[in-house]
Amino acid sequence: MKKFIVAVLAIFLGLCGYYAWVSRLSWNDFAAFGAHPVLFELPGDDPLARLGVSPGELRGPGSRDAIRYVGKTRYLNNARAVVMHTIDDSTEFVPSCLDAMDKYGIKATVFVSTEVEPILRLWPRLREAIANGHEIGSHSRRHQCQWPDSYFFCFRAYTDYEVSGSRDDILKNTRQPYVWSWAYPCGNCADREFAQRKLARAGYLTARAYPGEEQDLHNLPDLETYDPNPYDARYTQVVQKKGGIARSGRTNVPELNAKFDEVYQRGGIYSFLSHPQWLDFGPAKFYEQHLAYVGHRSDVWYVPMGPLYAYRMVQEKTEVRDLEPKGALARFAVYNRLDPKVFLNSLTLEFRDFRAGVKTVVQSNGKPLVEKTQGATDRWDAEYYRRENQSIFIAVRPNTILEFR
Repeated sequence: MKKFIVAVLAIFLGLCGYYAWVSRLSWNDFAAFGAHPVLFELPGDDPLARLGVSPGELRGPGSRDAIRYVGKTRYLNNARAVVMHTIDDSTEFVPSCLDAMDKYGIKATVFVSTEVEPILRLWPRLREAIANGHEIGSHSRRHQCQWPDSYFFCFRAYTDYEVSGSRDDILKNTRQPYVWSWAYPCGNCADREFAQRKLARAGYLTARAYPGEEQDLHNLPDLETYDPNPYDARYTQVVQKKGGIARSGRTNVPELNAKFDEVYQRGGIYSFLSHPQWLDFGPAKFYEQHLAYVGHRSDVWYVPMGPLYAYRMVQEKTEVRDLEPKGALARFAVYNRLDPKVFLNSLTLEFRDFRAGVKTVVQSNGKPLVEKTQGATDRWDAEYYRRENQSIFIAVRPNTILEFR
């Protein structure tokens, strides 16, 4: 009897070990289950001291006659609206999709599964995409799916191997400095709080959902701004043919364009999702016709998902303080306590120049900024300034001293 119990126990432990190996579960998946998310602010940091600003240099608001700080703009470069695109899956169609986006000036987050082929052949094109202003986001390592999902499935699908491992694969195979975004494979587990916590602990700023594919709810979630829960983030609409377990897609060009018009008129965030394998490419096809309609607009900010959600936090956390001029027309400290390795964003500040017709030189940390005259806003970390009547809109990375001369 004792030998039988030992044998059964050995079989049980062996099966547990095999299951753990297949699921890639580790001790840390259990030990850190209830751990708190990472903090994105530098602990004990004094940003003004870091900039060399003494308390005696600070002045009250509105004390400047020639140059006055107005406030932060809603979007970068004071754009009227935002276009944010995401595409999913490691497929052979990703390069064609990127080529189409580049033709029309669209910037996207490309969600890839880092152990699903043809990922090895995709890395060179993905590195080129990063250099062109796109973002590479994580879609896990192995893209595991189950309908309907379950708590048990989500626990074994959201291991460190999948969540942190895919992030590390992207950093290893590209020069992208950070991985801001995650997309839930097949939309599974997006509403599970423990999965959201796991993503936050791994340092992701946002995670895009894919809600209700079985019921075709994924076609038009109809979000027109930031999602209040960035770890269950929806989008405006899909632009793709029927695919997966869905019963339909969304390819009618007038309908697609009308939804964009609605968001644009309201000054919102138009976010659309596609799977490259469910697209038709070419100027006469629905996907490129829609890209042509929404692209190359001078009053729109084209930005990937992760940098867009990072912008919101930079905008909320950044402070602007009026300083003693020290020989300049005006000086301002622009600062926050956010980790600069994560938040590389520029934000736009509006200033009012009351000296009509007088040329003003704008400097950031002692270096002149270039003047932007026209064109779409298609970078999220560039620095420049733009004049509009008496306003000067300055896109600048925080933790700097702005000077007007």
